[in-house]
Amino acid sequence: MKSLKKKHFLSFVVYLLITCYSFGQIKVSEFLQESKIASSDSNKLFFVDFWATWCVPCITAKEHLGVLQKQFPNDLYIVSLTEENPLRVEKFLKKKPTDLAVAIDYDGETFKDYNVRVLPEGVLFNADGKVLWQGGAPDLKKEIVSRFLRQQSSKASLNSFFNIVSIEEDSISEYVPTESLEITPLSYEVEDLTVGDAEDYLKLTGSLKQIIGYLAKIYKNQIVLGEGLDTNYEIYFKKPLNANENLAFKLVTQMNLGVERKSIEGEGIKFNVENPRFWDTNQINWGKNNAKYLVGDSQIQADNVSLKDVAYQLAYVLDMPVIVPEENDVSLSIHDWDFHYKFFQLMQSDLEDNYGIKAEKTRMTYPVYHIQKKAP
Repeated sequence: MKSLKKKHFLSFVVYLLITCYSFGQIKVSEFLQESKIASSDSNKLFFVDFWATWCVPCITAKEHLGVLQKQFPNDLYIVSLTEENPLRVEKFLKKKPTDLAVAIDYDGETFKDYNVRVLPEGVLFNADGKVLWQGGAPDLKKEIVSRFLRQQSSKASLNSFFNIVSIEEDSISEYVPTESLEITPLSYEVEDLTVGDAEDYLKLTGSLKQIIGYLAKIYKNQIVLGEGLDTNYEIYFKKPLNANENLAFKLVTQMNLGVERKSIEGEGIKFNVENPRFWDTNQINWGKNNAKYLVGDSQIQADNVSLKDVAYQLAYVLDMPVIVPEENDVSLSIHDWDFHYKFFQLMQSDLEDNYGIKAEKTRMTYPVYHIQKKAP
């Protein structure tokens, strides 16, 4: 009887340990390589660097993280995680090798779990899987790591911290659209818009409002969808794209939807540009088919985008409409950008001093777009 009780007790302890430990594990599909710098045996901190091969700012961030990894080789383990096809990533690593660990999140599960919307992004964990810090990967500094290391005592190995969830080999092949526009309704919920800007296609996954807002560069609350329309979709635009084509209009037209422009009054930011002093396109160069924006904790950088594009990004991070002059050369011409956004007065000074843009936060009338199904 005592032996049976002991056996049951041990089974319960093992179950409890597995349950608690599994809770802290981060899911990945596979490791393409382990770190060439850090020890995989025992670490107090783990940093997941969310990135993509098409994201040039991610490559710059990786250089910063490589230096950081060398400063903490025994207590910090950095893993660069992408949701791209492993064959694409392996090909990329042959051209641009890294000493950091590289892993695949093929189903994007970990990206979704940590609400990753902008790249490069990163999450710092302790050995128990608790999130200690999350933000732009370039913003993780030596002082932040040192502070959290002083607070930690638990350690974990690489194999125990990460949970490798295998996928079928057949599912690895990368899909490339055959039509100029492909629209697929999704049966599951998508919390945030994800954008994949690959060499052969532009892929958007999210709600219809998020997708139209991204394509038209319109703040989400300026779009009102008819009943039953704001469902989730996976949208592919096959490349090359026509630079003069309105992709939002193309999508709405193919879905047989109509658009009515109305006006509403509310608080927002208005850009006045009387004497523009915009940068040219030679200040930042992240290359073709790469991320256009790097949004940090307080700074926005952008490569070869218009004032309208910048206003859309700013509206997204500030969660209010940002209105620019009507579509003309001022709002649509392409430039490079680098300005502060966290504190409004500092942003005002930055925009006016560097670009000749006067930003005013005020109540104003701005357009709202009502989208409905067309009558049969």
